[in-house]
Amino acid sequence: MTGRHDHTSLGGAGRQFPTTEWTRMLDHPQREVILAELCRAYWKPVYCYLRSMGFSNEQAKDLTQGFFTEKILGKEFVQKADRTKGRFRSFLLRSVRNYAISVQRTGKPQESLDDNQSVHPAPTDPETEFNRAWADKVLHEVLDELERECRQRNKTTHWRVFHDWLLEPEIGGRKKTMSDLCAEYGLADASTAYHMIENIKRRFRTILRSHLSPLAGPDADVEPEILEFIEIFSRGAAGT
Repeated sequence: MTGRHDHTSLGGAGRQFPTTEWTRMLDHPQREVILAELCRAYWKPVYCYLRSMGFSNEQAKDLTQGFFTEKILGKEFVQKADRTKGRFRSFLLRSVRNYAISVQRTGKPQESLDDNQSVHPAPTDPETEFNRAWADKVLHEVLDELERECRQRNKTTHWRVFHDWLLEPEIGGRKKTMSDLCAEYGLADASTAYHMIENIKRRFRTILRSHLSPLAGPDADVEPEILEFIEIFSRGAAGT
């Protein structure tokens, strides 16, 4: 590690933290702020995981809130973090699963965990639901940051061409052609449009890397995280 501090956001705009391995974040002077941000960033994935385990809407909400309040913001999460290996999401999933099992076994009071609400396992794998929710959130955050950057750098047309070509859904069974985009945005030819798209795709990959690298694990290559991110969306597309 060098003494230089790059900065990346673990969440929305305006929340900037040093880029480093997730276990080292726990030793950072801003640890409490970082942990609170992790709660915000992972609330929905954890909730989806618990829902897929078979908990009702209210049960899953109560368990999610209890998990983040007691485990993440408490001391136990930090104390049990494996500082030699492992990705943040893997550690988080183990912690959530263990917490849910513990609550069920001990009958720990929860507002909506009562005898009248049984747990019915969902047909979808809980880890798959967690990963889908996580990847979807990361994608939206990366695209939001990319759009802001394009507008700040006077590349709004670049963004619109990129968005319309790669992100815009088909309307009435028809998707815009490259000729449509050139005419709409006053571009000289398709080559110009493709060049603009490639330019923004490179920035997308760079921003995606900055979002994923803090959670890859100590001295880990971020490439496996990126490949898994892509695979999650590929599996989702194959299942539709």
